[in-house]
Amino acid sequence: MDGTVRVDRGSETRRSLSLTIADPSEYPISPTDQFGVYGQQIYVECGLTYLDGSTERVPVGTFVITGVGGNIHTGPLTVTGAGLEVLLRRALWDTATSTAGSGSVAAFISTHIEDTIPGAAFVDDSTDGGSAIASKTWDANSDKWSALSEAAASIGAELYCDASGTFRLADIPNPDDVSFQPVWVVDAGERGVMVSANMQLSSEGVFNRVVASGENAEDRTAPVSAEAKIAAPSDPLWYGGPFGKVTKAFSSSLITTTAQAYQAALSMLYSAKAANRTVTLESVPNPALEAGDRIRVVYGDVHPEEIHIVHAFDIPLSVSGGFSIATVSGKAAS
Repeated sequence: MDGTVRVDRGSETRRSLSLTIADPSEYPISPTDQFGVYGQQIYVECGLTYLDGSTERVPVGTFVITGVGGNIHTGPLTVTGAGLEVLLRRALWDTATSTAGSGSVAAFISTHIEDTIPGAAFVDDSTDGGSAIASKTWDANSDKWSALSEAAASIGAELYCDASGTFRLADIPNPDDVSFQPVWVVDAGERGVMVSANMQLSSEGVFNRVVASGENAEDRTAPVSAEAKIAAPSDPLWYGGPFGKVTKAFSSSLITTTAQAYQAALSMLYSAKAANRTVTLESVPNPALEAGDRIRVVYGDVHPEEIHIVHAFDIPLSVSGGFSIATVSGKAAS
């Protein structure tokens, strides 16, 4: 078998799979065959071999099979799959559904993940997941995944499924927070893992101010709003400087306090400004990475070392595959 697992923090389905199978006899004939598209799932692991000769197997994703095709006489077959988020994206609310009675944002999300995917694991890694959730009702046959994502965004968090198949509610990474220790070093040195590095600066899709607002008729709360912006003139993206005034707006009736509006705006600003500076690294594969991880990048003598947030990468499922990491918002390493 050969193939690739794509990990992309910018995608609603964080992990996706493309798997090549040489044997054409694996083409599904019965709806219950293992590579069918009727709810069958694939759990994928990759092996790591360390410099001392030791080995380890790490999960790289649990996937719902979404397609299979190829020459049924000679092969190969190509199987595509999407992370477990796809089960929530496919689902609509069976009836009008309200947050009323949910003890917290995390509880609301967890309850409806379990309702859609019985037995699914959920972990709240966020700062404010335990906070109370405002009242909101979604109509029957409206989008369930959008509702759960909105609940996460209202507290400055994101919802995704990790490599082990666990749903996680996590704070949006702050590229300016250097208190987090990098999980890996990509080093251009003699015994390093870096093959090459390409840098890019862009103004596309970059904002230097976010305004978050909310008004909730069900709870009879007054309209609230707050802004977060880049105010330091030392930052080339500062609001009102040469870059201009570039604002992103977000509104949700789940935002009912000024403090909540500010936290949502601030968290979105992290992502809104991060895309300005990106680096693509070619390196030795590391299937244990997760999008949102921080890594230390050591370029050698050509550039100071930096801390980066991992945005996307492809994990090869064969020893011959390359490994490319797209990162955002590199910061000088302390």
